[in-house]
Amino acid sequence: MAKIDLVVWKDKLGGELDKISIDAYPYGYSVGPKGQWEMLVAAENKIVKANELTYVKIREVIIPERAIVVPCFFSRHALGTVEKAVGVGIPLKAEERRHIDTVIFHPMFDGEIHIGELLGVINIFYATFERKLTSDVLDSWIKSRTG
Repeated sequence: MAKIDLVVWKDKLGGELDKISIDAYPYGYSVGPKGQWEMLVAAENKIVKANELTYVKIREVIIPERAIVVPCFFSRHALGTVEKAVGVGIPLKAEERRHIDTVIFHPMFDGEIHIGELLGVINIFYATFERKLTSDVLDSWIKSRTG
């Protein structure tokens, strides 16, 4: 177990920051034989400048429970690439249903993004999570059961 601090946007992107201390546990996962591609499609018009990272709203993409997301390597938009999906609040666990509605776009050229344009693609893989029962995890679990 490791004690870590999460620094998140509390209310909106670029708004108030919040720091939350949590206990994090290392664990592995197995990826199943099925997955799916999801498109990251612009939901707003946006003027972009070369090498100035910017937030772009996208059509909502639902990430199912027990799934991991891996970016697709190929560039999908002539002006640049999607760097990351971003969100507000405490990140949810991979075991929970999540959503993506904003990305960080890295333009390599000046131009304009238009509603409906494909910005990128993600791979969604279904996984089985294999939490390791370290002594810290086991102690915590026993305490939660015995009070």
